[in-house]
Amino acid sequence: MSAQSGRRVVVGADGGVTDGAAVPWAAEHARRTGMPLLVVHASEPEALAARAAGAGAPDITALLEAEEERVDVVRRRIAELAGELGVEAEVSVEHGSPVRALLAHEDEAELIVVGTGRKGALEEFVLGTTSIGVAAHATCPVVVINPEVDVSTLTRGVVAVAVDGSADSVAGAEAAIALAASTGSRLVAVTTWYLEVVDGYVVTEPDSPEWQQLEAERRAMVERALVVARAAHPDVPVEVQVRRGPSVSTLCDAASTADVLVIGSRGLGGVRGRLLGSVSQRLMRSSAVPVMVVTRRR
Repeated sequence: MSAQSGRRVVVGADGGVTDGAAVPWAAEHARRTGMPLLVVHASEPEALAARAAGAGAPDITALLEAEEERVDVVRRRIAELAGELGVEAEVSVEHGSPVRALLAHEDEAELIVVGTGRKGALEEFVLGTTSIGVAAHATCPVVVINPEVDVSTLTRGVVAVAVDGSADSVAGAEAAIALAASTGSRLVAVTTWYLEVVDGYVVTEPDSPEWQQLEAERRAMVERALVVARAAHPDVPVEVQVRRGPSVSTLCDAASTADVLVIGSRGLGGVRGRLLGSVSQRLMRSSAVPVMVVTRRR
């Protein structure tokens, strides 16, 4: 990821709460990498009108006026951010599905940035149709950011990447080290294990030979996954961590001291044919830092 790539940072903006962290993160990333910023605002007035009609309030004029206000909010905010950060920015107002509008720019995007929805009854963020649709279908990396992420704290100089040996996690490692190189960060590669059985026994003793064997095997797997990434960016400092615990909570804990968590769209536990694995979706909902989702280009 470099300014010489000729690509842009693309971010979706709807003028609402989901933009809270996504837009400033995208603008800051554009500044740090020297890339131009493309802000995509897409809406479907006809769909809104149909829903309003179904609710007994088909005030199309009011809906269109509200949409114009949202566009104005986006334009003003981008102009302010661009001026503050000194980045080249463009706002594209499009009609139609936000997912399709963002994916239409994937060939020119170094990455696409999207926000998530609100917190649900169980205090877990609800993934909106835009964030999950873009992350599931994009061929370029997608950064998903919860609206409560405090972008101003993401100055630790650390990129974390989850590695499980799957093809997508290897692609994630390559994208993660490229991101670290472009932002002057170091890379922390994390793998997890929890309930493992060796010779018929569940491994629970840290000092046991079985525990040490599992740790050594996981570390070797991560090192194999990093071979191509290390060769492409030999100057990026790399740390390998092997952690025991449930995958989602353990990875979220590991990422709490990083600026971004990079994951593959599907891991070894994913259902064949599923575009976005369950662990990936749970990480996108739970992470306190931005999550970059990477799919191996096929």
